[in-house]
Amino acid sequence: MNNVNANMLHRLMYVVTIFCFVGCGVLPKGISYVGEEKVFGKLFNRTFTTLRRDAQSWEPAWELGIAIKPQKDGRIKAIRIKNPTAGYIRLSVWDADNKQLIQTINANISDTVNYNFNYCEIPIKANKTYCISINVRKYYYYTLPFNPLPLNANNISVLYSVYEETPYQRFPKNNVPSVYHGLIDLDVDFKTN
Repeated sequence: MNNVNANMLHRLMYVVTIFCFVGCGVLPKGISYVGEEKVFGKLFNRTFTTLRRDAQSWEPAWELGIAIKPQKDGRIKAIRIKNPTAGYIRLSVWDADNKQLIQTINANISDTVNYNFNYCEIPIKANKTYCISINVRKYYYYTLPFNPLPLNANNISVLYSVYEETPYQRFPKNNVPSVYHGLIDLDVDFKTN
C-alpha cells in the first residue's frame, strides 16, 4: 500500500470514528438517528426533592408513570427507572391514544437509590401519545409546584403523570400535572432525515 492510500484510509477511519462518537448512527435501511440520554432527568434531578411513597398493608399496588408525546418520529432506546423496590418489576409501554399495550419489559432494579438502565428498541411516531408505567407497591416521585407539566425537552414532551390503583397490568387512566410519578427517564433517538 502506498502512502496516498494509507493516508486516505487513516482519514476515513478518523471520519468514521468521529461520526460514531457524536451520537448519530445510520441503520441498514438508510435511516439516520440523533439522540439524547436522560432527557427529563437533567431538568428534574437538580430542582426537586425526591419523595417516597410505600403502600400501606390494605392498599394494592399502583400502575404509574408518565405520558409522553414526541414531536418527531424516532425510537426509545432505553428507559431508566429510579425505584426503591429491589428486583424485577413490570415496565409497560402503552399507546395512550388507543389504550393498547405496546411492550412489557421485566426491568431489573439493582440500585434502589440511582437510576437503573433498561435497554429497549421501541419506535415512536410524531404527535402520538405514549404512557410508560411501572407496577409497584413503593415508588419515588417529585411534587411539582405550579403544575409545570407539560414539559418540552429535545423534541419530546412529558404531558402529565399517569396512575391507576391496581396490582395488575392495566392502562393507567388517571392523570395529574403536579406530580412526576415513578421517576422514569428516557434515552431517545429521533430521525434526522
